[in-house]
This record gives sequence, C-alpha cells and structure tokens, in this order.
Amino acid sequence: MSISNLQLEQQLLDSDAGRAVYDALIQANIDLRCVSLELVKDMLNAEYRHRHRMGWPNSRVCLSASF
Repeated sequence: MSISNLQLEQQLLDSDAGRAVYDALIQANIDLRCVSLELVKDMLNAEYRHRHRMGWPNSRVCLSASF
C-alpha cells in the first residue's frame, strides 16, 4: 500500500490538522517521498489530540492508503 506525494499532500491540506502536519514536515526539510503513511497517521493523531486538548475546532479526515 502506497500513496503518491501529490495525493498525500492533497489529503494533508484538506484539514487544519493535516496542514499543521504538512507544515511540520516541510519545515523539518523532510522529503514526503521518504515518509511512511504510518508516520503521517501517527503525526495526525498526535495533532488531533493536541487540538482536542486546546479546545480548537477539529475536522478529522482519514488518510486513504489505496488509490
């Protein structure tokens, strides 16, 4: 199961939490081609938990592993 860079970027940019994860990866100079889907999911879950604790609105989306 893999996900292309363009699909990964688009799915991350579809939510506030996804944009935060995408921004963190880009700022860390991490190539999206080298990031596993499991790592991205873990990062999204951590961001969702953080947003929930802070009381921020959260539009949860699900990454699709197959296209």
